[in-house]
Amino acid sequence: MTPDDVVDALRLPADCAVGVRVPKTQLQAHSDFSAADRRLLQEGIDTLRWAAAIRPDAVGIPAYTAPDGSRRVPELHVMTLRTRTGIKLTRLEELLHRAVPYPILLVSEQESGPRVSVALKRMSHARNGEVTLDSPPVTASVGDVPAPVDVAFLSALPLDRQPRSDLSTVYEGWLASTVALRVAAAIGEFALAGTLEASRTQLTALTESSQLEAEINKLVAQIKKEKQIPRRIELQDQIKVKRIALSAAHDKLRLA
Repeated sequence: MTPDDVVDALRLPADCAVGVRVPKTQLQAHSDFSAADRRLLQEGIDTLRWAAAIRPDAVGIPAYTAPDGSRRVPELHVMTLRTRTGIKLTRLEELLHRAVPYPILLVSEQESGPRVSVALKRMSHARNGEVTLDSPPVTASVGDVPAPVDVAFLSALPLDRQPRSDLSTVYEGWLASTVALRVAAAIGEFALAGTLEASRTQLTALTESSQLEAEINKLVAQIKKEKQIPRRIELQDQIKVKRIALSAAHDKLRLA
């Protein structure tokens, strides 16, 4: 599977197609980027392609402006990314979300399969008229799940299957699909959360699960090195407690 397969799964109208390459110099102009960030953009990106723009006049879905002006979604963008080897993809994805003033569905190419990244944005409190990330980007890799799950994920992406009250709800639908893919990698089940709040609950549970798994792996490594029986028993008891907590975190994923 390729990033183009993910873009095709969106089933966007022909009027949304853009298909142009984004110059790196345009990305590096962001005033908040450090020298290291600009270097990562220059050296990490092989090709960034602006695949599509979802605008109200092309899809018949209105733009969104929050009543308090804190969020504006005049249009959505879809981009595909090919990187060079050995780069910090998570950081690069964040920089791209920050560099583009509109919400983007970013699809990166990996050996294991496409990786999808989304990020909610809000108006900046510090700089009038500029946007900033509301929270860290949410990413999920199609290659981390078995075939039935990746098919279910692609089936959830079409534009006509998203909430259509405005472009903000469309993007939240893609966020829910990305979170569901992350959840499926943990528990093997793909199911869309019904609300943005439920997706955020799943994200919190995912973070908790990842932390617990890391702690369990660390304890397992300690047991292998430990020679004293009482200490090994103590470590095994700690693992049992954390595995119970991990099971509870997975239950939150299923119930969200």
